[in-house]
Amino acid sequence: MKAPMTSLLLFGSSFGFAELQISEVLYDTPGTDSSEEWVEIFNPGCDVVDLSSYQLKDNGSTYSLSGTLAANTYLTLARSSSGFEALYGFAPDASDLTLSLGNSGDYLELYNANTLVDLVAWEGKVSGWDLSAKYVSLYRTNISSSTSESDWATSSIDTPSTGNLSQDCSGNNGSGEGVSYSGDYYDSVTNLSGASLKAALQDLLEVNHTKLSYSEVWDALQYTDEDPDNTSNVILLYTRRSHDKSDRDGQTGFDNQSWNREHVWPKSLGFASTSQYGYTDIHHIRPADKTVNSSRSNKDYDEGGSAQGEAADTYATSESFEPMDDIKGDVARMIFYMDVRYDGSDGNMSDLYLVNNTSSETGDSFFGVICTLYTWHQEDAVDANEMRRNDRIQEWQGNRNPLIDHPEWVAEFYSGQCG
Repeated sequence: MKAPMTSLLLFGSSFGFAELQISEVLYDTPGTDSSEEWVEIFNPGCDVVDLSSYQLKDNGSTYSLSGTLAANTYLTLARSSSGFEALYGFAPDASDLTLSLGNSGDYLELYNANTLVDLVAWEGKVSGWDLSAKYVSLYRTNISSSTSESDWATSSIDTPSTGNLSQDCSGNNGSGEGVSYSGDYYDSVTNLSGASLKAALQDLLEVNHTKLSYSEVWDALQYTDEDPDNTSNVILLYTRRSHDKSDRDGQTGFDNQSWNREHVWPKSLGFASTSQYGYTDIHHIRPADKTVNSSRSNKDYDEGGSAQGEAADTYATSESFEPMDDIKGDVARMIFYMDVRYDGSDGNMSDLYLVNNTSSETGDSFFGVICTLYTWHQEDAVDANEMRRNDRIQEWQGNRNPLIDHPEWVAEFYSGQCG
């Protein structure tokens, strides 16, 4: 056990945008701490960083870094190469870490010379830091310049040497707010239209798509759907309720108010296996109230029906589901993304396509109602929250929803059927 702190540590809410950041820590390991603990550092800048002036400190010792770290790159520092490899099947970047991280409360500081540039703490060792992780890592959720518990979360699966952090260096303004797509993202589809444009977009979305595991989707949604006014919460899709991130379906203490993973294009309609890309594609997966998600089931989207008590201004029949007006466009553009992204050409997914009725049943690969969705897109325009979510999804998954970036393409593809 580490000795108690003998002096009061005072930390402001933010530091200047750091050259390096602590990005992930495994402190309470599934085996032997002395061989399995590790720390990950990330370079969120757009230049190579000389590590010789950097040090990691915990409540007991100091570790000096060496070498260099390229832009947008992770560095994994382990206490033992063999212990790390036994957990993950590959070697860490360095295996001479001398820190011994406390399981019952500790902190980790990153210094550049004598300047503190980043901090993470757990289990009450520093005031305001009550994070706890048993046998899994703590990870940084964003590259904000702030240093607070709200920038961190407990993982469901460790991701050493990789993760959700990224910086767009093509036109970086140093804000540390993650990826905002650069002007050349859609260069490969310039001057195309109609079916040719749609096919080219499918290729673009496929080549940039990093498949997540279904367990990683939990962590991704905590970031992509984070409440900007309360970073401990996520915004639930159909109710628009701000809800505690940690109150997930299946976790200790869950109930009917907990949130789970809603597939906006139902997974029973074209991709029933977790090995399929659509099953974990977070462009159409949203946090949703467990009860409302169950009520929605795999119904097509259309208008009419009986009011759904848990979600205001929401209606359903035995075949269809109508969300509130404020999110109808969001839902439509997620469905249009799925139609564009999955055309059956990759060998992993069926050709998903839209129909103008509510006849879809489990096992089908089509969904409706296309012209209702087209109207919803027209009536509920893209907003800042959708753009923010699109940016954050790109950080995790690598691709974007082109119907959010270019809403005019919805008419390009569907006005012939619905215009």
